[in-house]
Amino acid sequence: MIDVYQLDGMRARATRLQGTAIPPDAIWIDLISPTREEEAAVERFCGLEVPTREEMREIEVSSRLYSEDGGDFMTASVVYGLDSGMPMFAPVTFILVGGRLVTLRYTEPKSFAIFSGKLCRDLSEAGLPKAIATEAPLIVESEEAEPPRAPNATRAKAPTADTILIGLLETVIDRVADMMETIAADLDRIAADIFTASRGKAPIATHEFKSLLRRIGAAGDLSSRTRESLATLDRMMPFLQIVLIGRKAPKEARARTKAMVRDLHSLNDFVAFLSNKTTFLLDTTVGMISIEQNAIIKIFSVAAVGFMPPTLVASIYGMNFEHMPELKWALGYPMALGVMLLSAVLPLIFFRYKRWL
Repeated sequence: MIDVYQLDGMRARATRLQGTAIPPDAIWIDLISPTREEEAAVERFCGLEVPTREEMREIEVSSRLYSEDGGDFMTASVVYGLDSGMPMFAPVTFILVGGRLVTLRYTEPKSFAIFSGKLCRDLSEAGLPKAIATEAPLIVESEEAEPPRAPNATRAKAPTADTILIGLLETVIDRVADMMETIAADLDRIAADIFTASRGKAPIATHEFKSLLRRIGAAGDLSSRTRESLATLDRMMPFLQIVLIGRKAPKEARARTKAMVRDLHSLNDFVAFLSNKTTFLLDTTVGMISIEQNAIIKIFSVAAVGFMPPTLVASIYGMNFEHMPELKWALGYPMALGVMLLSAVLPLIFFRYKRWL
């Protein structure tokens, strides 16, 4: 399907096309899981070739960032499914051609819905620049003269394909940052569960360890995918800056692009911290498993050593020889039980004295 955005005064108007007739004043064409007929319609309208889904998945930089047929093609991995609790990443292609922006995607990232909602409500809410005009103050010639007037803010500038792309990318980066905050909060909860469980006297059950390992593995996998998404966006920014210079974009647009570069660098540092924290929690969990296993093995070892003397006594008095001094002794049986009990208690007292238990 195709969503088309047209300017309507201070707002943008979104229209979902029923056919393939694209309005000539469309400033943003959003292709969502398009059919071949819809792709062909956009190709005829824009005079370029839309990349296929397989081409969007290519990992080479030359396949993701290139200029062709008068258009600039940029593909990056964008997060989706964050609200459902199962975030994933999928490639999205951004195409700047003439005065239009074309986006091609096969998923439903929430960032697109957020940005389009702002764009259709008010251009100033969509992260688009405002032009502030300052009027020269009037000179006061006498006390009766009118005081100088305050500067007036002009209306927001009409958006261009460049500013819409920048606002959309800023929303995408914000969603990635939100996801990283979710990962950080989950890792904090995992750490609290690990160290809280370690303070208990009872050993941690196997299913609890499995649950912790699954949660750590999910956080680690998501962190690695986030790093991959940030890498695609990071590689995209220098190419976008060159494109904006070639398109003679306003300085404010280039300044916002530089701000996105700084944000990506800080997010890369944060995702590296999350990866290190995930590794630390994984090592801690594995260490806790080893400690629990060692404690259980130690209990069995001590029990085996503790029962060795009673077993020896029972073996001796269990032999059926005819000439045994205690064989017909009336107190032989209680004496044997007492010796067995004493031989079991003394090693335990010794182990406790040595702090082996």
